[in-house]
Amino acid sequence: MKRLFCAIFLLSFFNSLSQNLTCCKTISEVKSLVEGDWKLEGDSKNVVYRFSFSGDKGFIEVLKEMNLPPKAEKTREDDIIINDHEIFKISLKKQTYFIEIQSLTYTVIEQILVLNESNFIYGNKNSKRIFTRDRIKK
Repeated sequence: MKRLFCAIFLLSFFNSLSQNLTCCKTISEVKSLVEGDWKLEGDSKNVVYRFSFSGDKGFIEVLKEMNLPPKAEKTREDDIIINDHEIFKISLKKQTYFIEIQSLTYTVIEQILVLNESNFIYGNKNSKRIFTRDRIKK
């Protein structure tokens, strides 16, 4: 009985770590779903994250959302935007999709956990990012 319980527990644990990408069989299918405008869950800023591709390179642009009135934000005059976009790429390793994000100061590789028409989730624990598709599609 203990073995059966352990087996069920382990199966459910490994299933919770797996990807929810039943819609995608290739990297190009993942790219087509990632491409578009997304909002970061829990973000207090009034911005949209635009994921786009030019060839094999992906770009993340942070755009102020135009369809809502701007929110008051505290900004300092000495804040300088060094880079207004980041580069990313999608890769497949051992039947698992990853997103690699590069900026001027860091590189991060995270597992894509959920990807569908309305949700895009990558990372684990503290690095987890949960996006929902922006309603406005261009």
